[in-house]
Amino acid sequence: MLIRRARGDARSRLVPTRLLTALLLAAVMIPLGATSAWASCAEPPDLETAFADADVVFIGVVVELSNNDRTAVMEVEQVWKGPDLPDVVTVRGGPEEPNVATSVDRTFERGTYVVFPVNSAPPFEDNACTLTQRTTSALDVIKPSLTEPPEDPNGPEPVATTIAGAPAEVPAVTTANAGDTAVPEPEVADGVSVPPWAIAAGVGAVLLIGAYALRQRRPG
Repeated sequence: MLIRRARGDARSRLVPTRLLTALLLAAVMIPLGATSAWASCAEPPDLETAFADADVVFIGVVVELSNNDRTAVMEVEQVWKGPDLPDVVTVRGGPEEPNVATSVDRTFERGTYVVFPVNSAPPFEDNACTLTQRTTSALDVIKPSLTEPPEDPNGPEPVATTIAGAPAEVPAVTTANAGDTAVPEPEVADGVSVPPWAIAAGVGAVLLIGAYALRQRRPG
Protein backbone atom coordinates (compact mmCIF):
# COMPACT_ATOMS: atom_id res chain seq x y z
CA MET A 1 0.00 0.00 0.00
CA LEU A 2 2.82 2.36 0.81
CA ILE A 3 4.45 1.77 -2.60
CA ARG A 4 1.20 2.48 -4.47
CA ARG A 5 0.61 5.68 -2.51
CA ALA A 6 4.16 6.88 -3.27
CA ARG A 7 3.66 6.26 -6.97
CA GLY A 8 0.34 8.12 -6.89
CA ASP A 9 1.88 11.09 -5.15
CA ALA A 10 4.69 11.22 -7.74
CA ARG A 11 2.21 11.17 -10.63
CA SER A 12 0.10 13.90 -9.03
CA ARG A 13 3.19 16.08 -8.75
CA LEU A 14 4.07 15.50 -12.45
CA VAL A 15 0.71 16.85 -13.76
CA PRO A 16 1.28 20.51 -12.79
CA THR A 17 4.84 20.30 -14.07
CA ARG A 18 3.71 19.15 -17.52
CA LEU A 19 0.98 21.78 -17.62
CA LEU A 20 3.47 24.49 -16.72
CA THR A 21 5.86 23.31 -19.46
CA ALA A 22 3.07 23.42 -22.09
CA LEU A 23 2.11 26.94 -21.07
CA LEU A 24 5.72 28.10 -21.34
CA LEU A 25 6.04 26.63 -24.84
CA ALA A 26 2.82 28.34 -25.92
CA ALA A 27 4.06 31.67 -24.59
CA VAL A 28 7.26 31.30 -26.61
CA MET A 29 5.53 30.21 -29.84
CA ILE A 30 2.99 33.08 -29.92
CA PRO A 31 5.55 35.88 -30.63
CA LEU A 32 7.43 33.59 -33.01
CA GLY A 33 4.25 33.07 -35.02
CA ALA A 34 3.63 36.83 -35.19
CA THR A 35 7.00 37.41 -36.92
CA SER A 36 6.95 34.34 -39.14
CA ALA A 37 6.51 36.45 -42.28
CA TRP A 38 9.75 38.38 -41.78
CA ALA A 39 11.49 35.23 -40.59
CA SER A 40 10.92 33.88 -44.12
CA CYS A 41 12.43 36.96 -45.80
CA ALA A 42 16.02 37.99 -46.31
CA GLU A 43 17.27 41.16 -44.71
CA PRO A 44 15.43 43.96 -46.59
CA PRO A 45 17.61 46.51 -48.43
CA ASP A 46 17.41 50.24 -47.85
CA LEU A 47 15.05 52.33 -49.96
CA GLU A 48 17.70 53.69 -52.32
CA THR A 49 19.09 50.22 -53.07
CA ALA A 50 15.63 48.76 -53.58
CA PHE A 51 14.69 51.64 -55.90
CA ALA A 52 17.86 51.19 -57.97
CA ASP A 53 17.25 47.44 -58.33
CA ALA A 54 13.51 47.68 -59.08
CA ASP A 55 12.06 47.55 -62.59
CA VAL A 56 8.84 49.30 -61.60
CA VAL A 57 7.98 51.63 -58.72
CA PHE A 58 4.69 53.52 -58.60
CA ILE A 59 2.31 55.35 -56.29
CA GLY A 60 -1.12 53.73 -56.07
CA VAL A 61 -4.32 54.44 -54.15
CA VAL A 62 -6.25 51.37 -52.97
CA VAL A 63 -9.87 51.57 -54.18
CA GLU A 64 -10.93 47.93 -53.76
CA LEU A 65 -9.87 44.97 -51.60
CA SER A 66 -10.55 41.25 -51.89
CA ASN A 67 -9.09 37.81 -51.07
CA ASN A 68 -8.79 38.57 -47.35
CA ASP A 69 -7.30 41.98 -48.18
CA ARG A 70 -4.41 40.36 -50.04
CA THR A 71 -5.55 41.61 -53.46
CA ALA A 72 -5.82 45.36 -54.03
CA VAL A 73 -7.14 47.30 -57.00
CA MET A 74 -5.20 50.56 -57.19
CA GLU A 75 -5.49 53.79 -59.12
CA VAL A 76 -2.03 54.74 -60.37
CA GLU A 77 -1.18 58.30 -59.32
CA GLN A 78 2.48 58.50 -60.34
CA VAL A 79 5.06 56.22 -61.95
CA TRP A 80 8.40 56.78 -60.25
CA LYS A 81 10.26 54.19 -62.29
CA GLY A 82 9.49 52.00 -65.27
CA PRO A 83 7.15 52.24 -68.27
CA ASP A 84 3.79 53.97 -68.39
CA LEU A 85 1.06 52.05 -66.57
CA PRO A 86 -2.73 51.84 -66.96
CA ASP A 87 -4.82 54.13 -64.80
CA VAL A 88 -5.97 51.15 -62.70
CA VAL A 89 -3.88 48.06 -61.84
CA THR A 90 -4.27 44.98 -59.63
CA VAL A 91 -1.67 44.06 -57.00
CA ARG A 92 -1.76 40.55 -55.51
CA GLY A 93 -0.11 40.12 -52.13
CA GLY A 94 -0.66 36.36 -51.88
CA PRO A 95 -2.19 33.30 -53.56
CA GLU A 96 -5.46 33.84 -55.40
CA GLU A 97 -7.12 30.92 -53.59
CA PRO A 98 -8.76 32.30 -50.41
CA ASN A 99 -8.03 29.13 -48.39
CA VAL A 100 -4.31 29.10 -49.25
CA ALA A 101 -1.81 31.20 -47.30
CA THR A 102 1.95 31.60 -47.08
CA SER A 103 4.27 33.03 -44.47
CA VAL A 104 4.99 36.09 -46.66
CA ASP A 105 1.44 37.12 -47.61
CA ARG A 106 0.92 40.88 -47.73
CA THR A 107 -2.36 42.49 -46.79
CA PHE A 108 -3.45 45.97 -47.82
CA GLU A 109 -5.61 48.72 -46.38
CA ARG A 110 -7.37 51.57 -48.09
CA GLY A 111 -4.92 54.40 -48.62
CA THR A 112 -1.92 55.41 -50.71
CA TYR A 113 1.06 53.09 -51.20
CA VAL A 114 4.42 53.14 -52.89
CA VAL A 115 4.59 49.74 -54.59
CA PHE A 116 7.74 47.75 -55.34
CA PRO A 117 6.18 44.82 -57.23
CA VAL A 118 8.00 41.55 -57.83
CA ASN A 119 7.20 41.53 -61.56
CA SER A 120 7.35 44.34 -64.10
CA ALA A 121 3.88 44.27 -65.72
CA PRO A 122 0.30 44.19 -64.40
CA PRO A 123 -1.32 42.34 -62.77
CA PHE A 124 1.45 42.85 -60.21
CA GLU A 125 2.67 40.35 -57.65
CA ASP A 126 3.81 41.48 -54.22
CA ASN A 127 4.64 40.00 -50.82
CA ALA A 128 5.72 40.97 -47.32
CA CYS A 129 9.40 40.85 -48.26
CA THR A 130 9.31 43.86 -50.61
CA LEU A 131 9.51 47.49 -49.54
CA THR A 132 5.91 48.24 -50.55
CA GLN A 133 4.55 50.55 -47.86
CA ARG A 134 2.24 53.43 -47.07
CA THR A 135 3.53 56.76 -48.35
CA THR A 136 5.45 58.86 -45.83
CA SER A 137 8.05 61.62 -45.89
CA ALA A 138 10.75 58.93 -45.65
CA LEU A 139 10.20 58.27 -49.37
CA ASP A 140 11.62 61.68 -50.30
CA VAL A 141 15.06 60.06 -50.72
CA ILE A 142 13.82 58.15 -53.79
CA LYS A 143 11.10 60.48 -55.06
CA PRO A 144 12.00 61.66 -58.57
CA SER A 145 12.74 65.37 -58.69
CA LEU A 146 10.53 67.55 -60.86
CA THR A 147 12.46 69.04 -63.78
CA GLU A 148 11.52 71.75 -66.25
CA PRO A 149 10.45 70.41 -69.65
CA PRO A 150 13.08 70.74 -72.38
CA GLU A 151 12.80 73.59 -74.83
CA ASP A 152 11.06 72.75 -78.09
CA PRO A 153 13.60 73.21 -80.93
CA ASN A 154 10.69 73.84 -83.32
CA GLY A 155 9.09 76.45 -81.11
CA PRO A 156 8.93 80.18 -81.85
CA GLU A 157 12.16 82.14 -81.65
CA PRO A 158 12.48 84.64 -78.84
CA VAL A 159 11.35 88.17 -79.74
CA ALA A 160 13.91 90.93 -79.16
CA THR A 161 12.66 93.77 -77.05
CA THR A 162 13.94 97.34 -76.86
CA ILE A 163 13.80 99.91 -74.12
CA ALA A 164 10.92 102.32 -74.53
CA GLY A 165 12.04 105.55 -76.20
CA ALA A 166 15.31 104.12 -77.57
CA PRO A 167 15.59 104.10 -81.39
CA ALA A 168 15.68 100.65 -82.86
CA GLU A 169 18.78 99.80 -84.86
CA VAL A 170 18.02 98.90 -88.45
CA PRO A 171 20.73 96.82 -90.13
CA ALA A 172 21.96 98.02 -93.51
CA VAL A 173 20.82 95.83 -96.40
CA THR A 174 22.83 95.66 -99.62
CA THR A 175 21.66 94.02 -102.81
CA ALA A 176 24.69 94.70 -105.05
CA ASN A 177 25.74 91.67 -107.11
CA ALA A 178 28.90 91.05 -109.11
CA GLY A 179 28.94 93.06 -112.35
CA ASP A 180 26.44 95.66 -111.17
CA THR A 181 27.43 99.35 -111.52
CA ALA A 182 27.82 101.03 -108.21
CA VAL A 183 25.31 103.83 -107.75
CA PRO A 184 26.77 106.82 -105.91
CA GLU A 185 25.04 107.88 -102.80
CA PRO A 186 23.15 111.21 -103.15
CA GLU A 187 25.02 114.21 -101.89
CA VAL A 188 23.56 116.28 -99.19
CA ALA A 189 23.96 120.07 -99.22
CA ASP A 190 22.60 122.17 -96.43
CA GLY A 191 20.41 119.33 -95.35
CA VAL A 192 18.90 118.89 -98.88
CA SER A 193 19.37 115.60 -100.69
CA VAL A 194 20.48 115.97 -104.37
CA PRO A 195 19.57 113.05 -106.64
CA PRO A 196 22.26 111.63 -109.00
CA TRP A 197 20.40 112.60 -112.21
CA ALA A 198 20.45 116.28 -111.19
CA ILE A 199 24.22 116.13 -110.74
CA ALA A 200 24.63 114.50 -114.16
CA ALA A 201 22.39 117.14 -115.80
CA GLY A 202 24.42 119.96 -114.23
CA VAL A 203 27.70 118.49 -115.45
CA GLY A 204 26.27 118.09 -118.98
CA ALA A 205 25.08 121.66 -119.06
CA VAL A 206 28.50 122.93 -118.01
CA LEU A 207 30.15 120.91 -120.80
CA LEU A 208 27.74 122.23 -123.43
CA ILE A 209 28.29 125.81 -122.37
CA GLY A 210 32.05 125.31 -122.49
CA ALA A 211 31.93 123.78 -125.97
CA TYR A 212 29.78 126.65 -127.29
CA ALA A 213 32.15 129.22 -125.86
CA LEU A 214 35.13 127.54 -127.60
CA ARG A 215 33.38 127.64 -130.98
CA GLN A 216 32.60 131.31 -130.61
CA ARG A 217 36.30 132.12 -130.05
CA ARG A 218 37.47 130.38 -133.21
CA PRO A 219 37.87 132.67 -136.32
CA GLY A 220 35.18 132.17 -138.97
